[in-house]
This record gives sequence, structure tokens and C-alpha cells, in this order.
Amino acid sequence: MQTLQVILILAIFVAGVVLMMTKKLPAILALPVMGILIAAAAGVPFVSSDKETQTITNFVITQGAAKLGGTIVVTIFGAIFARVIQKEGISDAIIRKAAELAGDKAIAIALALTAATAIIFTSMSGAGPVIMVSQIAIPLMLSAGIAPVAAASLVLFGLNIGLLFNVSQYQLYVDTIGMEMSVIKSTSLVMGVVCILVTVAYIFVNVRKTEGAHWAMQAPGTKVSPIAMVMPLLPVLLVFLFKMDANVALLISILVTSLITKPSETVQVISGSVVEGIKDVAGVIALMMGIGILLNGVAAKATSALMQPVIGAILPSDKIVYVILFTVLSPLALYRGPLNMYGLGSGLANIFLQAGSLSASAVGMALRSTSVVQCVSDPTNTQNVIVADYAKVDVNDILKSTLPYTMVMALAILVYTAAVHF
Repeated sequence: MQTLQVILILAIFVAGVVLMMTKKLPAILALPVMGILIAAAAGVPFVSSDKETQTITNFVITQGAAKLGGTIVVTIFGAIFARVIQKEGISDAIIRKAAELAGDKAIAIALALTAATAIIFTSMSGAGPVIMVSQIAIPLMLSAGIAPVAAASLVLFGLNIGLLFNVSQYQLYVDTIGMEMSVIKSTSLVMGVVCILVTVAYIFVNVRKTEGAHWAMQAPGTKVSPIAMVMPLLPVLLVFLFKMDANVALLISILVTSLITKPSETVQVISGSVVEGIKDVAGVIALMMGIGILLNGVAAKATSALMQPVIGAILPSDKIVYVILFTVLSPLALYRGPLNMYGLGSGLANIFLQAGSLSASAVGMALRSTSVVQCVSDPTNTQNVIVADYAKVDVNDILKSTLPYTMVMALAILVYTAAVHF
């Protein structure tokens, strides 16, 4: 009986991957459905009169939907801050100033605009900011003679670096895997250095000025004070240097940024940003509720008892095997695959932990390393589709161009993790 249950649970996982990869069912629906079906296959009762018994209705659905409450709150605050940055014209000004300082040198333009993109995404995320950055940065890079695929890829590399320091992204790993915030912050610095070095290498290998390119700096946008232009980094500094909670850091940043840019319009800017910011992340919130349902479906005692022996038998207990295994498998983060933290990865991470052979830091960093591959190279990402459209290239060409580099990033991160946190 137990063997049949394990086979059924694995079949549900595989079916979920296939449905999401083939876009037959979006992750926002697939994940909660999988959480419910996995719990049912493991024998978790639908309802029970015993309050101590884990049930699908209470533990999996009700408690699961609220499981990532902390992550949802910080995501909302991050989205509000992103809207303030956008409304005040700060993100636009950063891109234009970087292009202006770089002149018409292709390498300098690539470095400057990638750095500017990274700075912007330390405080922003989502499709809206990607569109805003793409419509300014990509034409500038193309006019400097940078190849379209490289231009699109550099926006994604910059986005990836910025998100490593975007404090609104950290809580997910605390809530799902139990990583300590101090570990997340220290490893983010290491990951940032790794990704910066590999991105610079990508620029020097792939950026060559094409014949007939004509540098055409766009007309200057709204003037923004130098102080305002460093505001995207304020929550990063408050969290890393002053050890503030991410929610508090974001709230302070929202208020300070509004006051130093347009103090007479502070109330209007913040109230508008609250409404628009929540709209921006409505889909993400729904996805996180689905992830929570999947997590509790996997974490239910009945499910854990079935899956721990299976997963425990295949998890690496050796540092070298750990590095090789997750590096080779890192492309499984693509196409909403099993190592995608916003897909099945969150559920698998929970099973990895329950198996007991890897620490929370080792599991979390394995998923963070593969998230780099997913963030830059995944053709199913909204941001990849957006930049491909602006650069007029096939999204799969971006995958081919970036995957070798993102896998090197994952390898370096895993080597560091094996040496320090395994």
C-alpha cells in the first residue's frame, strides 16, 4: 500500500511539472491542486472531528494559504516602495544618468546600464519595472552597437544582481525553508560578488560594437536630485548595516523617498502607490498562497512518513556530490521545473529538510543557486518575454546565450555553500 502511495505522489509531481512546462495549467492553479492531491494520496483525511488531526481542509488549505503571511506582507511593502520609486521618476533618471556617464563606448554602456538596472531592482520587482527599464535601456544599448540578444540578456543579468539585494525577496526562504536571516544576508553578498564577476565576463565576451551603429542618447527625462537617486539602496543599507527588519526598512524608505522628492505630494504619492503596488503583486500573492498549500500538503505527517525514506536515499551526504548534483540539475529550475522556488522547488525543499541529511542552509542555498539560472535564463519568465520583445529576439536565444554563464554562477555559489554551510 505504501509503495503505491509513493508512486502516486511522484506521479502527481511529474504531472504537475509537465502541465506547468507545457503551459496547460499555470503555476498559480497547479501548485495548490498538487498540494491537495499529494495530501489525499498520502492518506490525509479531508475533514476530522478531532482537532488534533491534520486534515486537507484545515491544515493543507486553510493553514497552508496563510503559511507565507510574512512573505506576503514584505512583498506588498516592497511593491509599494517600487511604485514610489517609479512615480518619482527615480528609476528613469538612474538609467539615463548611467548612459550619459558612459558615453558612446559599447563596453562602458553595457557596464553602466547593467549596473543601473541592478541598482533599480534592489528595490523593485515585477513586470512593470521590467517594461520601464527595457524601454529605455535596450534602445540605448542597441544604438551603441550592442547585439540585441546581449542587450536583452544584460537587462536580465542586472535584474538578477539587484534582486539578490532586494530585501523583500528574503522572507520566502525564511518561511518555506527555515533559513536564518543572518545566513541569507551574508550569502547574498557572496552571491552578489559571484554574479557581478560572471556578468562582467559575459559583457567582455559578448559585447562588440557592430558596424554602422549610431549612438543616440535619448532626451533627458525628469530631473531628480542626487539624493533621490540613491533611495533604491536605502532599504538595503537599513537591513544590512543597521540590522533592521525588512518591513520596517521598506516603510522608512517609502516615507523618506516621498518626503525628499515631492514633499507637498507625499500623501497622494503614498496612497496611490499603496493601491497600485498591491495590484502589481496580486498575482504573486495568489502564487504564494498556492505555494503554502503545496508546502503543507508535503509537510503533513502522513506525506512526510512516506517520502522521507525515498528522498533520504538519494540526497547527497558528500560536499563534492552536493556541488556536482545541484550544478548539473540547475537547469531543472527552468520551465517551472522541480528546482524552481516559485514552482515545485518549495515543496521539494520541504521534503529535503524532512529527510534530515541536509541543513536548512544547504537546502536553501541549493535552491538559491538554481534561482539564478531561473531568473536570467528561463524562457517562461515574464521578464524574459518582455526583454525579448523590446530587443526583437527569440526568447530561446536568450536562454542559449545566458545558460552557460548562469550555470557557472550556480556552481560558484554551491562551492561556497559546500565549504561554509554544508
